[in-house]
Amino acid sequence: MLSDIPQKRIEPHSRTCAEAVVRLLKSALIDRQAADRSLAALARENRQLGSRDRRIISETLFAVLRWWGWLRHLVPESFATAVQTHQPLQEEPNSEDFYAALAASWLLDGRTELPPSTRWWMEHAGVRTTELVAPGPKSEIHERRRCLRAFFAKEDTLPPMAITDLIPNWAMQEASPPYDWSVLVDWLQARPPVWMRAQTNDLDRVIGQLADAGVKVQRHERLKHAIKAHFIGVNLRTLPLYRDGYLEVQDVGSQAVAHVCAPKAGEQWWDCCAGAGGKTLHLSWLMGGKGTILATDSRVYKLEDLKKRARRAARSNIRCKEWLGIDVPRYHGIFHGVLVDAPCTCSGTWRRNPDARWTTKPEDLDELAALQTTLLNNASVGVASGGTLVYATCSMFQRENQAIVTQFLATHPDFALTPFDSPLTGKPCDGMLQIWPWDSDCDSMFIARMTRRA
Repeated sequence: MLSDIPQKRIEPHSRTCAEAVVRLLKSALIDRQAADRSLAALARENRQLGSRDRRIISETLFAVLRWWGWLRHLVPESFATAVQTHQPLQEEPNSEDFYAALAASWLLDGRTELPPSTRWWMEHAGVRTTELVAPGPKSEIHERRRCLRAFFAKEDTLPPMAITDLIPNWAMQEASPPYDWSVLVDWLQARPPVWMRAQTNDLDRVIGQLADAGVKVQRHERLKHAIKAHFIGVNLRTLPLYRDGYLEVQDVGSQAVAHVCAPKAGEQWWDCCAGAGGKTLHLSWLMGGKGTILATDSRVYKLEDLKKRARRAARSNIRCKEWLGIDVPRYHGIFHGVLVDAPCTCSGTWRRNPDARWTTKPEDLDELAALQTTLLNNASVGVASGGTLVYATCSMFQRENQAIVTQFLATHPDFALTPFDSPLTGKPCDGMLQIWPWDSDCDSMFIARMTRRA
C-alpha cells in the first residue's frame, strides 16, 4: 500500500522521492533523455530505494510530465523557461521548489489514494488544503483545474490554463483528429493500459496464469491474442509465461500493423526497420513460423535484442542483418511483402511517453520526413510483382503519414493503395488508416497498405 509507511519515515521518504523526481524531470525535459530509460538507470544506480520509493518516484514523474502544460506554472520560472526554449539550465534545481507541482500532479490524475508524501509536499509547499477541491478519477479535465486554486496565493490571479495547453501549440497544426482536440487531449491525459500479445492459442491458460500472478486482464473484442491490463503490480518479464515465450508486451495499435500486413505461411518478408522486433515476432507468429523474415535495422544492438526474443519465442524463421537505409540491388523484387515501420516523432505514444510532448521540436519533423521518404523509396524496390508494401509509424502527424505515402505514390506509379478493414474496429479504409486512442484504448498508429502492380 502507498500509505503503509511509518510516521518517522515520511519526511526522509518524501524528500528522497522529490529529489529523485526533480532530477529525472531535468534529465527528461531539459537534457532530452527518455524518461523511462532515466528512471530505469536511477533504479539500477540506487539499490537502496525500496519498491514503495520506486513506485512513488515513477508515478509522480509521469504524472508531472502528463500535466506539465499546467504544472509549469508551479515550478521555478527559470526551469519552465529552459524547457520551453530548449536551453540548458544555468543552475541545479532545488527540489523544495517543486513540492507543489509534485503534489498537484497526483490530484490532477484524479487519484483516490494519496500517499503520505503527497500530503507532506502540500504541507511544506504552503498549499491551502482546507480550500482544496480534490477531483475524482472520472472528473472531466476542465473540472480538474479547480484543485489548483489552493496551490496559488489567494491574491494571485490564476494563469490561463486551456485544455490544449497540455500539448505543444505547434502539434495542433500537424494532426487532424476527427473530433475536437479536447477529446484527443482527454485520452492523452488518461493513464495507458498495458497491452500484451499471447503467443499461444491457449488463451485460457495465459489468462489463468496471469490471474494467479495478480494480473487481471481483458480480451480485445476483435483480436483474439490481444489482452490488456489497466494496472500491473508485478514485473511481467519475471513470469514463466514471458520467460517461456508465451507472452509479449505490445500495444494493440502496434499489433494492428502485422494484421494489415497479413503475411501468409511460406512467404518471404522484409521488416526493414525492425528495431527490437515486436512486429517481426508478430509476423512470424502469423506465418506459423513457415517462410522467412529478414529483419534489418541500422542499430545492431537492437537486432541483438530481437535475436534473444526470437530464441525465447522459438521463432527460427527470422534472420537479422544491418541495413543503413540504402538501395540494396540483391533485394530487388524478391520479397512477397515489405514492412517499413519508419522512425518518427512517436507522437502517437505521447500518452505512454508524455515527456516527448515537450522535448520534440517542430523542426524534428522536417528531418524525419526526409528520412522516411528515403527509407520508403529504398525499401520499396524489394517488393516483388504483385507483392505488398506496408508503411507504418507510431505518429499522429500527417506530415509523417499521409503526406509521405501520397508523395511516394505520385512518384511510383507501379504501386497503388490496397483497401482493408481496420483490425481494431472493422471499419473499412481506402488503404490509409490512422488509429486513434479511442479505437481500442491504445497508442495512435498510422498504417498504409500498397500493392505493386503485376
